[in-house]
Formats: sequence, structure tokens, C-alpha cells
Amino acid sequence: MEQIDLLMLCISSFAAVFCVLIFLAVVMRLLILCFPYREEETDPALFAAIHSAYATIYPGAKITKIEEVERR
Repeated sequence: MEQIDLLMLCISSFAAVFCVLIFLAVVMRLLILCFPYREEETDPALFAAIHSAYATIYPGAKITKIEEVERR
């Protein structure tokens, strides 16, 4: 009879942890929907680093456009 009690304890523990994880996933999804990530359009530090690197490689060059390209 003790084997059945141990088995039921393991199953109920697993189910409880599973329910807690589902609850946390739902809460995280709601938080993400309420507070979406806003990516900044311009990053002055990034532009300064790009300008500095190009000025070192190509002295006197003028940067006219910087755009991000996604790699697949």
C-alpha cells in the first residue's frame, strides 16, 4: 500500500509544479502584452562607434546612411 501512496505523491507533485508553471507562463504573456518592448530608433553611442571605426579605416570619408540588415 505504501507504493501506491508514493506514486500518488509523485504524480500530484508533478501536477502541482506543472500548474504553477502554466500560471507563470500566462502571467508572463499578459505582462508582455501590457508592456511591449520598444526598440529605440537611434542609438548615439552606436553611431559614434561606427563613425569612429570608418574614420580610422577611411580617413576623410563621410557616412551618409546607416541601416541594419538582417542575416538569415
